[in-house]
Amino acid sequence: MKLKITATGDSILTQGYCAGGYEGQKLLQDFIGRGDARFGNLEICITDWNAWGSTYCGGIWMSTTPDKLHQIVNYGFNFMGFANNHTMDFGPEGLRQTLANIKSHDISVTGAGENLAKASEPVYRDFPGGRVAFIAVTSSLDDTARAGYATQYIPGRPGVNPLRFSKYITVTREHFDTLQGIIQRTQMNGQQDFSRKNGFAPPLAENELDFGGTKVFLSENGKEETVTKCNKEDLERTCASIRDAKQQADYVVVMFHSHQCDGDQVTQPAPFIVEFSHACIDAGADLILGGGTHEFRPIEIYKDKPIFYSLGNFIFQLRGLLHLPADHHYKYNTHGMSDIDALAVQFNGWSKGLWVQKECFWGIIPYLEFEDGQLIRAELLPIDLGFEKGTQYKGLPYVAEPDVAKQIFASLQALSSPKGVNLRQREDGIIEIVYK
Repeated sequence: MKLKITATGDSILTQGYCAGGYEGQKLLQDFIGRGDARFGNLEICITDWNAWGSTYCGGIWMSTTPDKLHQIVNYGFNFMGFANNHTMDFGPEGLRQTLANIKSHDISVTGAGENLAKASEPVYRDFPGGRVAFIAVTSSLDDTARAGYATQYIPGRPGVNPLRFSKYITVTREHFDTLQGIIQRTQMNGQQDFSRKNGFAPPLAENELDFGGTKVFLSENGKEETVTKCNKEDLERTCASIRDAKQQADYVVVMFHSHQCDGDQVTQPAPFIVEFSHACIDAGADLILGGGTHEFRPIEIYKDKPIFYSLGNFIFQLRGLLHLPADHHYKYNTHGMSDIDALAVQFNGWSKGLWVQKECFWGIIPYLEFEDGQLIRAELLPIDLGFEKGTQYKGLPYVAEPDVAKQIFASLQALSSPKGVNLRQREDGIIEIVYK
């Protein structure tokens, strides 16, 4: 039996759309509906404006009302990831309300929960083509958003399923000595040195510096670079969940949300994300779905399993946010302004930021067929989120017109060909992965 999967990128819906839908929506619903298992990533809290805002946010305090969730669900999802940098924008209560609202639509949701065991737990659904398990994680998070385990005496901490990572740089002896001299002359690490002397922080290695919070190591081969590595505990927890899920299900799908890039190349995943994706497949995952960057990233076929390092956006409505916590006004010095005006100040009258970047208004929707554990068909629908449209329709997804579909194909091909993935575009605009 064949298992069919469709998936979309990040969904942020704030103002919604007309009750009867909009022109072109049904084409998307039909394409997503081709899948048995249909995945989305919800990047906004669903509340009734009665949850307090956290002292941090994922960029904007992102929340909307349950009727907007209904409009997202209308596209046909039955799996939803809720592990991202906005999950805890409105604290534990916002988390609880969002999860309850998602579940009320009979959608299997994971990636966040009352504690780390719940947040990292796979969810399952059965289809004629097999049982599917789903796990979601995020590497973009404030540390206080991280879920925690319960102990015998202390309850667990509500939050997201985290993928932490370490980041350090390696430098030559000359630059190592220069940095060491700056540290000594400025005494920039006075507080950290005090903590280390008194046992509140681990000592530094002989070839290691702490330069204002950035770890610096003496290069062993003379190469200067930035290195990122997955947190061992988080990686092993996820791989253990995958191994367990593989005993219960025919297919395991992992979704990650990550803003981190390779150097200054936003369209390239940070090395630790590649490490994570490969490790998940080594542990038994069948499909990796990435998001978070709001732009495309490469497609890779690793051990015959597909990795989408970013699907781009699916719904990207930012201007419809109606309410913000007081912290937003403190952050941007907008006291006395309405919340709507305060947002406009943040984005300089909506003339800067992601809202004016055309690449953030492109996406793809994969349609994948698996049989006996093997990928046998892979088609990608190019979508356009109405960058040129007026306020009412900008940010909503549409099947891309031929000229935009060609641009999306060219961009995706350029990103994926270095990974050994060849793409071709049919006359109807559909992009096919040529993987064998």
